[in-house]
Amino acid sequence: MTRFYKITLYIVAAAYSLLLSGCSSESDEPLMTDVEISITNEVNGQPLVLLDKTYTNPSGDTYVVHDLKYFMSNVKLINSRGEATYIEPDSYHLIDEQIGKRAFTLKNVKADTYTKLEFGLGVDAARNHSTDQYGDLDPSSTMVWDWDTGYKFLSLVGTYVANTKEGGLVFHIGGDTNYKTITVDLQQPLKIQSSSGNRIQIVTDLNGLFLEPNPIDFDEINTAMTGPAAAKIAENYSTGFFKQVTAN
Repeated sequence: MTRFYKITLYIVAAAYSLLLSGCSSESDEPLMTDVEISITNEVNGQPLVLLDKTYTNPSGDTYVVHDLKYFMSNVKLINSRGEATYIEPDSYHLIDEQIGKRAFTLKNVKADTYTKLEFGLGVDAARNHSTDQYGDLDPSSTMVWDWDTGYKFLSLVGTYVANTKEGGLVFHIGGDTNYKTITVDLQQPLKIQSSSGNRIQIVTDLNGLFLEPNPIDFDEINTAMTGPAAAKIAENYSTGFFKQVTAN
């Protein structure tokens, strides 16, 4: 066998080996895909309608909602082993009912079986006092205080009629202590096995802001920004606002 022939065989074998190695590593790469998060805001099981519908809170007060906005931030997916294997970078999403902004997309989620969703309602302290823009954070937006630094975590504006009073309903909840981390179980696991059709649907109940553990009577509390009244609303949204979370 000539030297030239041996060298040719060696080159062919090496090329074939590299080709096999490339195919193997390509097939071994984990599936990465997008997951859509969609939110439906409701009141007592009915879709929230701005301006044109009257609702009754758990204390028997009636109210009309003119505007609803809130931040969902620091989104994580937790797998069946209890590991937060997906942490979204620059994770700040403004849900805005008035303009129909009720969805966002998690990018590059690894194939796994996820059983819990974790997120913050509001803006964490590190970003709450920063002028940098991350995600939907915008220092010039209406969700920024005009009298202090930081963001409004939740803004609910409307009108109300209670037993002894009626007037404007203004809940602008903010302040670092009112940032709440919320972990919810998915009613069925999100099993990512393909690159399409991966969704998580969240249903909220606005009356959850007024029920537990702090019943809110609009005769007593109809405006809140910071302080004890805001803390009561924040405690309520940490436990009773997000009612149903499903995946498919």
